[in-house]
Amino acid sequence: MPGQIRVNFKNFWGLDTTKMVKTKLPGASGGGFTDALLRTGISTVAGAAKRGQMLKDSLGMISPPSGSLSLLGSIPGVKFRSPSPDFTIAVGYTASAGAVVNVGGGAGVYFWNKKPSGEVGLYGSLSVGMVTNVGASIGDQICLLFGPAGSVLAGDSITLAVEIEIGVVSVGGQLILSAPPVSAGWPPTIGSGWTPEVIGIGVTMSMGISALPVSYSVMPGRTWTKPLTP
Repeated sequence: MPGQIRVNFKNFWGLDTTKMVKTKLPGASGGGFTDALLRTGISTVAGAAKRGQMLKDSLGMISPPSGSLSLLGSIPGVKFRSPSPDFTIAVGYTASAGAVVNVGGGAGVYFWNKKPSGEVGLYGSLSVGMVTNVGASIGDQICLLFGPAGSVLAGDSITLAVEIEIGVVSVGGQLILSAPPVSAGWPPTIGSGWTPEVIGIGVTMSMGISALPVSYSVMPGRTWTKPLTP
């Protein structure tokens, strides 16, 4: 992993560059008791786990090299949904493959934090979009969604993702947006009055092959859910 990371976005419509900020990526001390305990635990589990190489590579992320990240502005008009009082956590497997055009899928379990005791269920998803890379991967995913499972997990959404390769492991971050209403005719048209809304965030850890160490993707998709509890 390079010591300095710089991400620049150019020619994006709607970006407000006057709000540009620069942040320092913090690193761990690398010598504390907690670090030593964490390294020992991961090394022990990696020797017996099926995904041992993935766990060994994750040791390199405990004390990452210092770096800088340039973040340019914001996208006006985007709203953030409140995770209160209901929120949903989804955990499962994810896989994708493609060359510019990307196809992905996932499945797992979810927990919807609702009164009085919450809801547990299964989910499955399919997505087709664009990626700035060539490759294939499979791994784990966890998402925090801001609302009831029936409205933020089930149905259509758009996922914006950045993925960085660190050895055999790729770590990614996701921003999940609400999808616009689309007409059933051809060519499809987007309904008027739609405002994009951030409905969740996600983190992935996967293994696979790729041509480039960093990739960006935009993935419209659909998710189905099946509740297991009342």
